[in-house]
Amino acid sequence: TVPWPSNPSFSPCGSAAMAADLQSQAFWNEFMRRPDVKEAYQAERRLQEKKSLWLEERRLVEEQGDQRKLVADALERAPADIKKLIAPMFHIRLVERFLWMVYSECQRTGMPFVEKLRDDDTTAHLTKLRENFQQGGEERMADLEKQWFSVCNGIATEQEAQEEKARKPTSIDVHTLKQVLEFGQECKIQGNLKYREGEYEEALRIYSQGDEVMRKWRVEKHMKNEAKWLQDYRLACLKNKAQAALKLERWQTAVDASAAALELDPEDHKAWFRKAQAEKGLGRFDEAEASLAKLEEVAQWCPDNRTILRDCEAERQKIKAARAKHKQGTKDMLGKAFEAGIFSEERSLEDDAGSRQEAFADDDPPRAAREIKPLERKVQLTERMAGDLVDELAEAYGQRGFQERVHKCARDSGFQRAVFLRRLQGIAFEVQRPVLEKWGFEGSEHGVREMTAAIRDHAGKDGKAKSEWLREKQDRCRALLYGGKEGGMLE
Repeated sequence: TVPWPSNPSFSPCGSAAMAADLQSQAFWNEFMRRPDVKEAYQAERRLQEKKSLWLEERRLVEEQGDQRKLVADALERAPADIKKLIAPMFHIRLVERFLWMVYSECQRTGMPFVEKLRDDDTTAHLTKLRENFQQGGEERMADLEKQWFSVCNGIATEQEAQEEKARKPTSIDVHTLKQVLEFGQECKIQGNLKYREGEYEEALRIYSQGDEVMRKWRVEKHMKNEAKWLQDYRLACLKNKAQAALKLERWQTAVDASAAALELDPEDHKAWFRKAQAEKGLGRFDEAEASLAKLEEVAQWCPDNRTILRDCEAERQKIKAARAKHKQGTKDMLGKAFEAGIFSEERSLEDDAGSRQEAFADDDPPRAAREIKPLERKVQLTERMAGDLVDELAEAYGQRGFQERVHKCARDSGFQRAVFLRRLQGIAFEVQRPVLEKWGFEGSEHGVREMTAAIRDHAGKDGKAKSEWLREKQDRCRALLYGGKEGGMLE
């Protein structure tokens, strides 16, 4: 509750004139401008927000408890084999939610719950959940839940974006238009100020706010000047949003903002140029070159077309260099993945040690990094055995669960190879360990190094030739390790 003013002149026991003032909007506008009133109002609002969140969380907990009870009651009528399958993992939240989805579907369709559990797809899904629970326990199930939520959130976000795009802007009156234009101009000014100060994150937020407000409104056709003003302000916010996103290397945000700007003005040369830069950042080099080609067409009618064409040529050379670097990087990684530490944590240890040494001054020696055990060769492989081992690794990498994790790793890494490689090591080691132990290697980092050395004896060393059939097996194994063509890390 906002406190009553302590100043006696604001007392409700004052004169009749003061009582009349209390009924006026001007009095309350002035009253709400006071710092102490603002602070009290904000505190009350935050308290109400926390209360609302707590009540919503409590409602969800109670609702989930009711759902769990309904599913548990329905499972009482299930046969023993289904109960045996579900009972050990029924406390897992992912399993509860899956069973509730099945139960809800049965309520809508009228299909018996037990019969639905007998369905091949449902049984297969439950069996897969049970296998994951037995292999990795609650930690594995928590990872699966995160993946599931990630997919669901992605679908929901895509649907919301489509709905937002399909939603038609609302017609605006003159009074509201004035406020929207003032807000758009203020966003442009404040965003530019933050951008010049190097606060690109804040600038991006301000430009985005301006775009979100202005895109909701539509000006009637007879108000041509007003429509032009609204378009110009929004166009400026979108182009500046793309530029701020480029500074932050948020390539997809820059592409989206540039594309939205081009929907307003397909001839805008700045939007085309920033779209090409963002597409280059995403590694979509053909699209970037197509955007530059379109920009060159547009530039023919621009007064400063010579400058634009010169910038286009310079950017095209950058795209060419980036494309060559991208291809070479992919080739090098695939060629060295098997031999040079991609299968173990050895690379990350070396990188970490190197970065730690650089952080110390010359007169302050670093503490000793964790020592890597000297390589001791206990297992020797013939060439045929090396090929069989590579086949088993490829089979392990080809499992659907591993491929999904690699694809997610690529997405989470923004398809940046250095980040992807570091994250891939831990994921790969989980499936390598059973293969290591089966072939007599240690189920550890040292075992991975020994296995790599054993295969390298027959896979070529110091430039010596290796068998074609073994090279083909290695190529297939490497491709699967990187998630195949679907993973986005191969060309």
